[in-house]
Amino acid sequence: MASGYDRALLRAIREGESETLYKGVKVLVKPIPEGGKEGDSDPRLAKAMRFMPLMLHFIPKPKKNASLQERIAMPRKMFSEYKGLNLVSEGVNLKHVSVKSSDGHDVPVRIYTRTDAGADLPMLVYYHGGGFSGGSPDIVDQMCRLLVRNIDSVVVNVDYRLCPEAHYPQPLDDCWAATCWAYAHARELGASGGKIAVSGDSAGGNLAAAVTLRDREEKTGMIGLQALIYPAVNIAGAYTEFYRGTDPSLYRTTPRSKKGVLAMYRMMNMLVSGGNGNLLEDVYLQGNISPEHIYASPILDDFHALPPTLLAFGEHDFLAFEDFAYARHAVKADVRLRTIIYRGLGHGFADQIGVMPQAEDLIEEIARMMKEVL
Repeated sequence: MASGYDRALLRAIREGESETLYKGVKVLVKPIPEGGKEGDSDPRLAKAMRFMPLMLHFIPKPKKNASLQERIAMPRKMFSEYKGLNLVSEGVNLKHVSVKSSDGHDVPVRIYTRTDAGADLPMLVYYHGGGFSGGSPDIVDQMCRLLVRNIDSVVVNVDYRLCPEAHYPQPLDDCWAATCWAYAHARELGASGGKIAVSGDSAGGNLAAAVTLRDREEKTGMIGLQALIYPAVNIAGAYTEFYRGTDPSLYRTTPRSKKGVLAMYRMMNMLVSGGNGNLLEDVYLQGNISPEHIYASPILDDFHALPPTLLAFGEHDFLAFEDFAYARHAVKADVRLRTIIYRGLGHGFADQIGVMPQAEDLIEEIARMMKEVL
């Protein structure tokens, strides 16, 4: 299937990108492909969000004593809808396997390779987003296929257990078990047997960062690259040297984009709070670990001995504040880091393959860093 945009837009992102140093972090800034003023929203996002300011007035407020199931109903529905196109359907083989988690749970895993795959390939393990309560491997299926098309590789897509039916440590254990299995079976899957990459978006980015930390803590030596896409890295909401909370007034906006950007920020905050408290903590951790543990809030780590890291997010993402703080901590710890900021975008663009040219550009960036590092 052809993409829903002209290929010239993808070229415009590449040709218009620029590198800048901001607060000590070297940032690759990706432009809105059609151009525009600094602070504009991407036209595709602006079109999708045009009624959001009005919608906010009609969204019913959650009940004060709502159950977790009631609080996750709206975000689960929203995070489980695929908004992209089926761009890559041929040239990719798909295999389904099952991997045992630490408690005996069977974790469904999808393995992607080219139909004409070579040998000794790099490998990436992917964990989907969805606030720990939604999303699925289906949502990121096209991302995995596109990555395999861009770089001859093995990509593993993990169907970890969702919350609140599950809770910490089960989703992390599922991702860890699938990653260990992939690493142990690398050669039979066509991979090189060397270090592998892990990646994820939003909650999946949290899991990718936690798997990387666990790899370091348990000295398993599997992870050679982490590619974090607008990751949730501070479930605790804790202040750090570089993170002092969120302030949407700090977004660069234009008069025509401001109302939509602020409405998008409020909407995302409503989704992750569930209208009452910290939904990510309540739905995922459920009191089984402190939100300040590094596996829950990776930004609270000391960042020692982390592998090369790609960190990407939109300038208007509600997680941009903690994500940029994560980048500053990584730079201070001398982590090899590539930070990419997409102008005019908020949260959740990466899985919109064929709709958002920035999603395809990001997959190309991940492929490029895999070639450099693995």
